[in-house]
Amino acid sequence: MAQKIIPGGFEARAIAGKSPEELETRSQEYHEDVEAIKDAILRQLGAGTDIGELVYAGMLDAQREVAEGYNLLDNRPGSWEAAGLSQLMESVHAQLNTERELTDGPTSKEI
Repeated sequence: MAQKIIPGGFEARAIAGKSPEELETRSQEYHEDVEAIKDAILRQLGAGTDIGELVYAGMLDAQREVAEGYNLLDNRPGSWEAAGLSQLMESVHAQLNTERELTDGPTSKEI
């Protein structure tokens, strides 16, 4: 099984100790990722896709790659952006819990 992602937290976002080149690289990667997300949204919008469904599917697949006990929104749980996604994240976790129950079977508590 591939190694799961652990959210970077404050230390990963901190600028102190990073070289100008590293900061520039991170900034460029961020902008490229935003552009890729925008392009995917517009492509799917043109195809008639429900954009909410697209974002949900992306978050669901991404959460599967995050280490157990961590959440996609862990890096900034108090931000207004994360707050806007929190209801969607609840649905992601509900789906993953359902998948685990189907895979693992009922727990002794449920029997």
